[in-house]
Amino acid sequence: MTSKSITLKITGMDALRKELKKLDLTDDLKDVNKEVGEIVVRAAKFKATTRLQQKAAKSLKSGRQLRKVVVTGGGARFPFFGGAEFGAKRNQSRVGPSGRSYTGHNQFEGWRGNDRNAGYFLYPAIRANEARIIEVYGDAIERITGKAFPN
Repeated sequence: MTSKSITLKITGMDALRKELKKLDLTDDLKDVNKEVGEIVVRAAKFKATTRLQQKAAKSLKSGRQLRKVVVTGGGARFPFFGGAEFGAKRNQSRVGPSGRSYTGHNQFEGWRGNDRNAGYFLYPAIRANEARIIEVYGDAIERITGKAFPN
C-alpha cells in the first residue's frame, strides 16, 4: 500500500513539545494526538459508503505518539485498503497469475487523484474536521499549560 499523508501545521507545536518534555507533560500531548486520531477514525467510518470502503474503514486505528497524529489502516487482512480509499483506474487491461489477460480494477471506485481532493473516506474525514482538530488542540494546549503554570 502506498503511504500518503496530510499535514496540518500548527505553528509553535515543536517549541511546545520541547517545553512539555522538560515539565514531564508529554503524555498529555500523546493523549491529545490519539484523541484527534480517534476523531478522524470515527468520521472516516461514517464517510465510508460502499461495502468495500466500510470494510476497509474497519481497519482504521489511532496511534498514541508524541510528534504527530497517526491513523493507520489496511495491512495483510485488508490489502484492498488503498483501492478502497483512493480508487483505481477502471477497465485496465491486466495479466493475471495464470498469464491470461483480463480487464480489472473495477472492484474499486474511480481514481480520485493524489491532490487536495484525493480519497473517499479517510482523507475527506480529515479535511472535513480541520476546524475541529484545531479547536481540540487549542483546548488541550490551554489545559496542559494550565497544569504547568497553574496561576
